[in-house]
Amino acid sequence: MSAKGAGEVTPEHGAPPVAEAAGHLQTAALEVIAAVRALLDAAEAVVKDPTSAAAAASTLADKARRRSPHTDEADGNDDGKVQHIPVS
Repeated sequence: MSAKGAGEVTPEHGAPPVAEAAGHLQTAALEVIAAVRALLDAAEAVVKDPTSAAAAASTLADKARRRSPHTDEADGNDDGKVQHIPVS
């Protein structure tokens, strides 16, 4: 009976840890590359048409302001300062 090597694949052990880690790193690298491509596509769109990008950003900012629990434009209580809340 021969001894099994530390990196040898056997049916009961599956892939060796180094090979498994390399596979995960490769998958992660491909995901990062895809994310960077998407970011570059978005940046290219902004450079090609800054007006529509500014309008979209303005719309998102308005929606975020309306949904924020920290501002209350209706009664004018938002003075822009930090509110200290005592916790007991």
